[in-house]
Formats: sequence, structure tokens, C-alpha cells
Amino acid sequence: MTIDEAKIYKHPESDASEVLDFIKENPQESLMILDFDETLLLRNSTEEFLNTLQPRTIAAIILIILDVIKPWKLLPQKIGGETSRDWIRVLILTVLFPWNILLWRNHAQKLAHTYINNGLVKSIISRPTSRVVIATKGFDFIVRPITKHLPLTIEHLIACRFWMGCIDRNRKKEDLIASRISLNEIEQSIVVTDSLDDASLLAIVKNPFLVKWEKAKYIPAMEDAYIPFFYLEKVKRPGKKTLKNIIFKNHFVSLLLALSWLSPVPILHAPGIAFLLLSFWCIYEIGYYENDRVAEKFEQKPVLSEIYQKYKSKMSQWQPWVWAMILSILGIFFIEASQIDIWKSNHLAISQMFVSLNIRELLTQLFLWLSVLVSTRLIYIAYNYLDEKTRIWIYPILQFCKFFGFLVVTATNFVGVALLFAQLLVEWIPYTIYRCGGERHSFKEQTFRLFVYTFLCMTIALGIRDVSILMNPQFFTIFAWCLLRSRPELTTLFQNSHFIWKGASK
Repeated sequence: MTIDEAKIYKHPESDASEVLDFIKENPQESLMILDFDETLLLRNSTEEFLNTLQPRTIAAIILIILDVIKPWKLLPQKIGGETSRDWIRVLILTVLFPWNILLWRNHAQKLAHTYINNGLVKSIISRPTSRVVIATKGFDFIVRPITKHLPLTIEHLIACRFWMGCIDRNRKKEDLIASRISLNEIEQSIVVTDSLDDASLLAIVKNPFLVKWEKAKYIPAMEDAYIPFFYLEKVKRPGKKTLKNIIFKNHFVSLLLALSWLSPVPILHAPGIAFLLLSFWCIYEIGYYENDRVAEKFEQKPVLSEIYQKYKSKMSQWQPWVWAMILSILGIFFIEASQIDIWKSNHLAISQMFVSLNIRELLTQLFLWLSVLVSTRLIYIAYNYLDEKTRIWIYPILQFCKFFGFLVVTATNFVGVALLFAQLLVEWIPYTIYRCGGERHSFKEQTFRLFVYTFLCMTIALGIRDVSILMNPQFFTIFAWCLLRSRPELTTLFQNSHFIWKGASK
């Protein structure tokens, strides 16, 4: 039977002890073809390599992005699809972080000592005449440094090439092996693998063994890596798209209308606000995580998401501060740059911006903003460890930090203050209703914000005898935004409204 004519079938699984006994008791069978991942090595070498990438968080984010856009599906059919997923991931991450090839050498040695399949290795060593061939769909530059530390004499390492991995991974394993070993030798060999992808190879050899090793584990790369907002998105509020619907669509837009609107250079002020907003939520997310931990520890019936136990290890107490610091520096830089009217400069805009920036002022503003973050964190600690009734009065302080904390590094006007205060009440009142036993979702948040904002602006205009507050574009833009957000609620409100006598019984 030729390789091309080999029958592909679902090979029955063998017991591990059966495999080991066969290897020891049949010394005449000299050629052994071993799979590598989760067989000779009790881990997946590709995932282990990706898991060592530094900087870790950035690599984890790139891996998530790749899994979202799935670039391997854009490749031609013969070399694309899921079989090329690992090749694309390894290729892109290695090109972006080439220094990790050096880091991998040390980790490879640790893997060889820690996760080698000792039972299989001892059985092979007991046969001094054995010829060992490793055949894997893993990558040569990843697998080879591990094999150098194995107590085995390896005749051939047959693995996928780095640049041509898309081709190698889409070939049958027996075709890859046939480039080094004759078909007759392959057919007379012992094959040990854990993968049904090798079914066609198992079909043509004399001694096929498909076995799942008890201690073998497939651990995805970066499973425990900290990723900003992952806990918020996937654990605290799964499926609610908090980053999109709460942080950007609500919080960010309100800050743009209240703060960036007044900047001499809004095109610089807006990204500054965005960076500061993300830095704030990096720290705020720690509070969410701590809230769940406290609930798990002290509450009899804690309200935790179904995947809390699975992903709680991904959250870090300190890495968010690193991200918050980086984002804060970027945010303060853009905020300060936006105070310079670079469009009226007689010099190049970028050059003038750098020359005009005051380093001392930048550091002062950075200190003030970091003080807001530290204060928010301390307030959240108090909130998490106090009883539920007391939390009602701590919660608005947190919301004050969330919306008014930005005023330590930028300015607003009466209209902006009215919007931010309306936002604070929109957060606080539903929470109070919930803590007092009511239905939080019955509160019409968007309509409430529209009314509070409008009445506050009208009250301010009457109080200071200045109706121009109600006549400027900022007021109307914010009013239109609030009206647009509340339109579904207002529609329902008008549809359900009626004179009381129409509902009275006759």
C-alpha cells in the first residue's frame, strides 16, 4: 500500500501501559516514530514558545487580535485555514519579538527536564538498538532546542520550517517523514502519537499506537497573562461590551463634549482624554476584581459570573499600574500640547509644540492625575470592605472621581459641569435603587440624564442671569446627544402615557 492510497480511519486508542510494555518487550522493532507535542513532551511546544514572549501583555494582546481577525483564513485554500493558525501566530510574533528566540533556549532546557515523558523515555532507553525519529507538526526552531536536552539519541527531527510552515503543516505527516526515511521502513515502524490528525500515518504502519498520556496537557499561550480590560469584558460583565458601550460610547463621549470641546486644539485634546480615560479604567478595573474577591471570601451567596473561577488568575494587582502610568504620560502630553495654539505658530507645528511644552508643568499635571488614580483606588478599597448600606454613600464619591477627576488636568464650563453632574447622578441613583431592594433596570437612565442636564443648564442660566449658556453650540450638541441616547426610552414613555380616566374602570 502506498502512502497516497493509505486508508484514513479513526484508530482505536491504546492504553499507555500497553504501549510501554510493547516497546520494552519487542526489541526487534528498531525504528520508532514519535510525535512530540503531548507525547514525548507532555506539553505543546508551540504554545509554550508563545507563552515565553516578552513583553508578555503586548504579546497576549496581539494573540487575541490574531484570533479575532483570523488572517490564516485569508491564505489560499491549499495553505490556509486552521492548520496554518499556529504558523501565522509563530511567524508574526517571532518577527515582532525576535529577541525571544534567545530567551527560548533557557526555557527549552527547563521544559526538557520538567515535562519530558519519563515513562516513554525509559522504555526507549531500555532498547539500545532503537532508532528514534521525532515527527511533529511543530516548528523545528522551537522543538530542536528541547530535544538537545533529552536523554535520547535522535536520528531525525522532522518538523515544520519557519518560513514555509504553511506548506509543511498542510502536508500529511507520512509525506514529511518520507523525505528522510524510506516507505518500507515507515511501514515496519512503531508509531506513537496522541493526535487523530496522524490517522493516515497510523493506517500504514505495522505497530500503530494512538495514546492519550495522563499527564499531558494542552495549555494555551498567555492563559494567565494580564490584559487590560479583559477582566472587565470577559469576567465582570461578560457579553455586555463594556469597553465599547460604557467606557467609549458613554464616558468618553461625555468627556469630549464637556472638556475637549473647549480646547484650542481638540484634535490633540481628544486623544489625551482617551489615554487618561483608559488609565483611569485600568485602576478602576482593579476595584471590580477586588470586589469579586471580597464577595467570594465574605459573602454567603456572592454574585459572581460563571467564568470567574476560570479567569480570576489573569487579573493582576500591580500590572494595571504600569499600564496606567504609561497611558497617563501619553494623556498628559497630549493634554498639555492641546493648550498650545500650534495652528497660529510661524514654525512647524510639531517643533513648536515640543519647544513650548514646559517639563515642570508636565510633571505637575502628571502628579495631579496620578493622585486622582491613587485616590480612586483608596476609595474603592473602602467601598469594597464596607457594608452594603454604607456603600450607597461611598459610590457617588467614586463617580465623582470618574467624571470630575479629569478637571485636575483640564478645564470646563457651566455646560460641561452640568453634563458631568448629570452623568454622576445617572450612575448613583440606579445603584441606590438597587441597594434599597428595587429594580435597577427599571430606571430610565438616558431620559434622566436628558432632564437633569437640561434643568441644570436652565437653572444656571437663570441663576447668573446669562441665557447665552442656552444659546451656544456646545449646549445644543450635548442636548442633541442626550436626546438621541434617550429616544428609545422617550418613545416608550410617550406610547405608554395616557389620561388617567382612560384607564379607569367603568
